Amino acid sequence: MGLKDLFTRKKQKTEAAAQLQKIAAEILRIYTSHSDAITGHDATSFSAQDIICSAFASLSGSFFDRNTRQAVKDHYLEHLLQRPNFDEDKFLFFYSCAKDYFNGNVYLYKHELDGEIVSLFRLNPASVQVQRDTLSNRKQYGYGGKTYTDDEVIHIPSRFGYNGLKGSGIFDECKTIFNNTAELDEYINNSFNNAIGNRLLIDISKKYKNPKQEDIDQLKALFIQNYAGVQNAGTPVIKTDNIEYSAIETNAKDNRANQLVENRTFQEGEVAKLFRVPLSLLKGTETTNLEALYTMFIENAIRPLAMSFEQAINRLIPYEERAYLYFEYSYNSLLKTSLQARIDAYAKQLTNGMLSMNEVRHKENMPGIEAGDYHFFPANMMPVTEEVIQAYMAKSKAVQQDLKTQPQESDHSPLGDDKT
Repeated sequence: MGLKDLFTRKKQKTEAAAQLQKIAAEILRIYTSHSDAITGHDATSFSAQDIICSAFASLSGSFFDRNTRQAVKDHYLEHLLQRPNFDEDKFLFFYSCAKDYFNGNVYLYKHELDGEIVSLFRLNPASVQVQRDTLSNRKQYGYGGKTYTDDEVIHIPSRFGYNGLKGSGIFDECKTIFNNTAELDEYINNSFNNAIGNRLLIDISKKYKNPKQEDIDQLKALFIQNYAGVQNAGTPVIKTDNIEYSAIETNAKDNRANQLVENRTFQEGEVAKLFRVPLSLLKGTETTNLEALYTMFIENAIRPLAMSFEQAINRLIPYEERAYLYFEYSYNSLLKTSLQARIDAYAKQLTNGMLSMNEVRHKENMPGIEAGDYHFFPANMMPVTEEVIQAYMAKSKAVQQDLKTQPQESDHSPLGDDKT
């Protein structure tokens, strides 16, 4: 490569980096100037969404060869998914994508350089207009005054609803339940702020014979300022002359509190059902059968979401490579088992040649050891290497050869041969 070619490549690289910065700045500008999609505001919905998005963003996935089932670690798309763009790391990027999915649509802009995708950017779903081209009937995406084709934007509509152009989010499809949950949260806050049935009675009849409305308002504001609210909790109420304080309690206090607890429990179950998250996992109350709990969580809540993204990531693979390359998520990182259960599982996989010693150690975040990459099979726990197999087969052949060369014993009984 000549000096001229070196400067030409450097100039092209600099121009490409400047173009990428310009595109990223435009996308971020649209994000800050337009509101993002609305998510659930109640605590239960937020918690369910957070636990799913966090679990999904922590999944590990790899590209595999269809013929050998071996992971392809050096593919450029593998590095792309580890750092989709310079502004977001992997966890934040896929966490935000999962949130977009629950709100209806995920839009990913592919920035290519020399035929390879070098960055992925999320487009704000609230700012994307989707239509179909009149000639090809293919989708087109309007964003920030520009129009992109379906070769430039990956669209992942949610499974909760799809009209052929856009997906519908879970909060739109199940609006009644989420509205009820939000209203219940607001009602509980208002009830607790008003002490659920307790009222303070301030008797000013002795001090003011004929109080005016402004006197009442002034006294009320003074009391709220000095004694009401969380900031004044524990502040003693000072009794002044001719003013009496007393509390009004009703029998509705306990009944209302009990009813609120029952309604809250019911709404938590409904929200957990919609997100398909086990209620005991959402509350953090289950501590015994974690394996069954997380298996249910993975199969019901994580796998349907991950499959949508698997198919989208497979569309990132160049056409000429799709015949032998595919992407797949692994759910092993989400499986939770006890130490004894893990040891038993590892022992069976180790003694049957399914895993090597180093593979077991890596699963436990331990460093590998020398000669720990061998696999073993049950025959006296010998390592599965070409030399051992050849030696074992040679020994077997030698035993068979010895049996063939030894004289065969006759079936004739020698008893009575000495008789005449």
